[in-house]
Amino acid sequence: MIDFSELALSPNESRAARNFLGLSQAQAAEKSNLPAHKLKRFETGNYVPDCQFLDDLREFFEGEGYNFHDEDAPGAKAKARGDVFLAGVVGETAGATGETDGSPLENQGKPARPIASKLHHIRIDPSLSDKQIDAIFECIEENESRLEQALERKLSRGVLFNTSIDAAAQAQQIAVQRLLAENGLLFAKLLGRAPVAVPDGEPIKLAADAKTHGELLQAAMADVQRATVHDDKEAQARRKGRAEPVEVLQALIG
Repeated sequence: MIDFSELALSPNESRAARNFLGLSQAQAAEKSNLPAHKLKRFETGNYVPDCQFLDDLREFFEGEGYNFHDEDAPGAKAKARGDVFLAGVVGETAGATGETDGSPLENQGKPARPIASKLHHIRIDPSLSDKQIDAIFECIEENESRLEQALERKLSRGVLFNTSIDAAAQAQQIAVQRLLAENGLLFAKLLGRAPVAVPDGEPIKLAADAKTHGELLQAAMADVQRATVHDDKEAQARRKGRAEPVEVLQALIG
């Protein structure tokens, strides 16, 4: 059982506060300087982040002018009992009939009833710091957002032969599949696996010198690992500066 009434706020209260303030999840995360992936997963109702995140999120909403109308201090009962809410509890909710309906004008701040949840745990590599874990999840979220946009894009075809997909569209498709590959690699990193090594050198140079498929793959996956796990500023800048690919090698490495 997950009893949201003992937390600083419930998922529905978070949605109500955010909607009242006219903020998207991305905007709320940016303004509060909190990890977007935690806010998104928390508001689904099947994830309990760490208490510090919830306290900071509530403080942000209140600082923006939202009133939760609590009768008691949030989490007072839990603190009195010495309960501890671990970060990263995930599961499938069976329902949340006692929570507010997300409207800022109705039943604001009412505590949610406990909801039944099937809890599933994964062991995250203990050698990863909280900063590294947050960076990995944020990158996964960014890639998923880019995927959603890319999937709606129309395929462009050749001018002379309308049956064939042109080179730019092929490159764009490879870039889409690269995002999926990056996310798979990042999840493996969370589990403590390292299926693709991180070689020294810039990706373009590594790709030019590659002699095997494995070396080309290492070049393609180098920056995503450097940007998240190693906090490499140059790799982060390269990823942000990616242009729309027009050829295959650019889609793989650019």
